[in-house]
Amino acid sequence: MNKKYYTIDKLGNFDLRDLQEEDKNFTWEKFSNGELDSYNYMYKEMFNHFIHDDIGCDYERYGCVINQGDVVLDIGANIGLFANRALSRGASKVICFEPITKTFQCLEKNVNENVIFYKNSVGGKSGFDTFLIHTDFTNTGGGTTFTQDLSLTDKKIIHTEKVFKININNIFELYDNIDFMKLDIEGGEVELLTHIDDDNLKKLRCLSAEFHNTYEGFNEFQYMFCERMLSLGFTWFTLYHGNDNSLLRTINFWKV
Repeated sequence: MNKKYYTIDKLGNFDLRDLQEEDKNFTWEKFSNGELDSYNYMYKEMFNHFIHDDIGCDYERYGCVINQGDVVLDIGANIGLFANRALSRGASKVICFEPITKTFQCLEKNVNENVIFYKNSVGGKSGFDTFLIHTDFTNTGGGTTFTQDLSLTDKKIIHTEKVFKININNIFELYDNIDFMKLDIEGGEVELLTHIDDDNLKKLRCLSAEFHNTYEGFNEFQYMFCERMLSLGFTWFTLYHGNDNSLLRTINFWKV
């Protein structure tokens, strides 16, 4: 999708960028040494990935794909890159949730009328939570809480704000025809996926989630959730990222 995107620079100012043009010079080495930032990484991840049989997007591989006319739920929508990916694949509607104010303001600017957006986080129960950004404002994709990410105590916190969190099951009461759910909430996936009802999981055709191993028992949680999805008629593929395969992974689930 050839368009410019509103992003946030290191100081927290809006910055309109041609991420597609920047992607022409993307290399993993440039990203690792800091020449490129998280927005370059996200654009690559959404539109030009092609790793382990995905179709250009880390959230779409094997049977986990967006079909023409799908209703897509995007939890952790950031600035709208995945929402636009979904529209380019033929989604009829994308429902986005993004908790961080500046990121949400970019999301509003970057999507069209086929996208519904909410400035909320999503979890297992409703209530207020405090979200934080560490390092600098280009890391808005890393917005999380101390509960979700135990490693935050070692990082420089540059922004905090209170956000109302919505129970995931309430979303399915409002939208009962969701086909594809994408989940990227920086450690919050444990609470959300623990509390989502089986009946709501069964309504989905696909679930694609980024998983963060942030505590000792995480691998057991992941194993139990995959077994749960198997019992509901799904299969899955797990892609481990980076040099430390124990920390970050994408899991694609789809009905068989």
